[in-house]
Order: sequence, then structure tokens, then C-alpha cells
Amino acid sequence: MALQIVSQTVFGSGKMVKELKESPESLRAKVTSPGGTTEAALKVLEKDHLKEIFSRAIKAARKRAKELGK
Repeated sequence: MALQIVSQTVFGSGKMVKELKESPESLRAKVTSPGGTTEAALKVLEKDHLKEIFSRAIKAARKRAKELGK
């Protein structure tokens, strides 16, 4: 059940970004209710620096892809 919910959420979010040509941050702001569940979850993710973790992970993957491509 959780996998299905996450899958549909990611799929729907990606579709909205593509079709509406808005940034993910802009769309997130439109659907996040003040004091709601999404806001609570985002506060934890921000506190734990998830954005920086993903950024480092993507950079490492890109670097490794370049190395493998040589």
C-alpha cells in the first residue's frame, strides 16, 4: 500500500511539473497546508538536511558516470 501511494504521488507530481511548467517548489507550496502533514514532514527533512544529502548523492553518481564513460 505504501509503495503504491508513493509511486502515484511521484508520478502525479512529475506529471504536474511537466504539464504546468512550474517548479516543484512552486507546486509544493500550492498544495502544502499550513500546519498540515506535508509541512510537518518537510520540517523534519529540512532539519535533517535531506536536500544537501541528495545533492551530494547526485554529484557522486554523476562523477562516477563520467569515470565509467571514459
